[in-house]
Amino acid sequence: MSHEAAAVLALVLTIASITDLRDRIVPNTLTLAATVAGLALAFPGGPGALILAFVAGLILAFPLLLLSLARPNGMGMGDVKLVAVLGIYLGWNAWPVLLTGLALAGLAGLMISLVTGRRPSKVALPLAPFLAAGFVPTLAAAF
Repeated sequence: MSHEAAAVLALVLTIASITDLRDRIVPNTLTLAATVAGLALAFPGGPGALILAFVAGLILAFPLLLLSLARPNGMGMGDVKLVAVLGIYLGWNAWPVLLTGLALAGLAGLMISLVTGRRPSKVALPLAPFLAAGFVPTLAAAF
């Protein structure tokens, strides 16, 4: 991952985290702009790099798309699109970021559930900040 791509993705995740915490939404304009920028950053690598970015984004987002369709109140489509953006920028290296983010979100949800006495399925958390936290080790390695 280039320094430029790491910086753009860090900015996208920061903005997504802020809006997700504040408004419980990941804006379509943000994910669309991030997708275009990510594909543009992959373009100089040739057709293979462009195809890899596109396919990695689709494959990474697919399981979350299924979860979102199965339980629309549990995860929004903005989260699904943000995960696709991770795939576009990081390729197959996005899996550890996604898994770390999901694990952190699950742990936070479990802790909130234990403290409040609510069932874990009733605890709603914004996903973008946890994805951003999962990206921190990757970002540190890029610089």
